[in-house]
Amino acid sequence: MALGERDLYACYQRLERPLLNVLYRMLWNRHECEDLMQDAFLRVWRRRDQVAADTLDSLVWVSALNLARNRLRWHRLWRSETFDAEWPDHAPTPEESANRLMQQRRLHDALRRLPGAMREVVLLSKFAELGHSEIASVLQIPSGTVASRLHQALGRLRALLSEDGDD
Repeated sequence: MALGERDLYACYQRLERPLLNVLYRMLWNRHECEDLMQDAFLRVWRRRDQVAADTLDSLVWVSALNLARNRLRWHRLWRSETFDAEWPDHAPTPEESANRLMQQRRLHDALRRLPGAMREVVLLSKFAELGHSEIASVLQIPSGTVASRLHQALGRLRALLSEDGDD
């Protein structure tokens, strides 16, 4: 059965926040992430005749992650990665702004130091709040591998952050 507008819209409503959250932790630029999300949904829409509703979420995740990986390769090639901090809704004090920026940079640096496979599992688990089986489906790996990578990645992340003085 062909994918309909309602299916895609419902998928967008389900995935918008977790997908943006993960993409942001990969690219650290909200505008790029929004563009990639739009591209991912557009790619799925163009292939709607070939997409089943039950595989829609996984297909959007895979498309968005592939687009983000390509963007990261492009950034490395051109060495022009930018940092775009998100600020709270209230006007932060200069001290709050500085602390938030420092925390985001430390997290950014720690996540970048993780191997790509581990980083993706952490992002999908902690920032998109996907379960092991959902992550396994998105990354097309066994659930046991997800659990193992997540355990190793969180241990490394803790060590990296504590090296920088964040317990």
